[in-house]
Amino acid sequence: MNRKAILTFSLVASLMFIGGCSAPSPSELIVSPKILESQVKKEDINSIAKQFLPNKSKLVDVLKIATGKPVIKVDVDNDKKDEIIGFFDIPEAFEKGFVVIKEKDGKWNKIYEYKNQGNNILKSEFIDLYGNGKKTLLFGNLISTHAGTTYNLFTFNDDEMNKVDLGIWNKMEILNTSLENDKKGFVFAGWSVYGPDKSYGIDLIRFDGEKFTYAKDLYPQYFKSVVKYYKDIMAKNSKDVAHWYFLADSQVKANMYNDAINSIKIGIAANNDKNGTFKFFTDTEFYLIKAQALNGLKKYDEAKIVSEDVAAKQLKKLQANNMVKDDKNDFSYMNDEKTLSNIYLELAKSYYKLKQDDKGMGYYQKYLDVIKSLEKKEYFKNETVKDHVELNEIK
Repeated sequence: MNRKAILTFSLVASLMFIGGCSAPSPSELIVSPKILESQVKKEDINSIAKQFLPNKSKLVDVLKIATGKPVIKVDVDNDKKDEIIGFFDIPEAFEKGFVVIKEKDGKWNKIYEYKNQGNNILKSEFIDLYGNGKKTLLFGNLISTHAGTTYNLFTFNDDEMNKVDLGIWNKMEILNTSLENDKKGFVFAGWSVYGPDKSYGIDLIRFDGEKFTYAKDLYPQYFKSVVKYYKDIMAKNSKDVAHWYFLADSQVKANMYNDAINSIKIGIAANNDKNGTFKFFTDTEFYLIKAQALNGLKKYDEAKIVSEDVAAKQLKKLQANNMVKDDKNDFSYMNDEKTLSNIYLELAKSYYKLKQDDKGMGYYQKYLDVIKSLEKKEYFKNETVKDHVELNEIK
C-alpha cells in the first residue's frame, strides 16, 4: 500500500470513528426537491384513479365534463374521510361513467363503477338529498342533442350505492334538491323536445325518496315562465300547431284558463290550415285541454259537454283503428288510449263538481280501466312517473 492510499484509509477510518462507526449511504446524501402540497394531492388522486378505471378507458377530457374536473375528492358516505371519484371515457364503446374509490387500512379499493352511453358528462353535481350529510351525485350523461341526456341520482349507503333513474331529458332544471326542505322533496323540470321547432313537452316531477309524482302544487308558479318562453319564440300569426298546443297546455297549468281557451282556438285553426306546421296533435287533444281549462274556470257543465263529445269521437277512432289492424300494442294506438283515459278523468272531475257522484265514479272507473290496461302493455315502462291519479285529487 502506497503513502497516498494509507492517508486516504486513515481519513475514512477517522470519520467512521467520529460518526459512531456508520457512513452515510449515497441516498442520504441526495436532497429531494420540494413539491407543493397541492401538486402532490392533484398528482396522487389522478394516478390513483387511473389504476381503477375499466379496461380500454381513460380519464374523461376536461372539455367533456361540465365541471372540467375528471378526478375529485369528496366524502360521499359522511365518514369524515374523502373518497376519490374518477370520471372516465371509453371511446370505443361510446360510454362514459365514473368509479368510486375508498381508502381502508391504508389501501385504496374500487367500491363502485357506473357506465352508460354518452358523449359528454353534462352533470356531475353533489347534493345533500337526504339531509344527513351524505353526498348524492346528480349525474347526467349526454347521448346527443336530439336523443337527450340520461339523468341519475347516486347515494352511497351502508356500503352499497343506491341508484335512482330520473329518465332521459333534453333539458333539466332543478327546482329543489333536498327531501328535508319544507317536505317538497327533490323536484326537477324535465323538458322533452318535439320536432325541430323549439317546442318541448315539460314535466314537473317530485321524488320523495321512494316514488315519483307530478309536482302539481308548483305548476302555477313554474309554468308562468314556460308561457313566457313560448310567447318569446312565437309570432302572433304562427301556424305552428305544436307551439299553440304547448302554450295552451302551459297556460292551463299556470291557471291562465281564459288565455288557454284563446290559444286552443288558434291552435285548432292552425291544425286545419293547409299551411299549418307540425300537426302532431289532433283536434281531440286540443279539446281535452279546453275541457281542463273549463273545469279550471268552474264551468263544469260546459266542460262535460266538450269531454263527452270528444270521448265519443276518440272511441270511434280506436274502434276503426282496431278493425284496420288488430294490434292493440301499437304505440300510436296506446297513445290514443291514453288520450281517452285523460278525457274520462276530466269527465269524472266535472261530474263530481256537479255533485253527480255516481256518474263521476263511473267515469273514474273507466279511467282506471284504461290505465290498468296500458300498464299491462308496459306503456309506462320508460316513464319516470307511472300515471295514476287518485280519486281524492279530483273530488
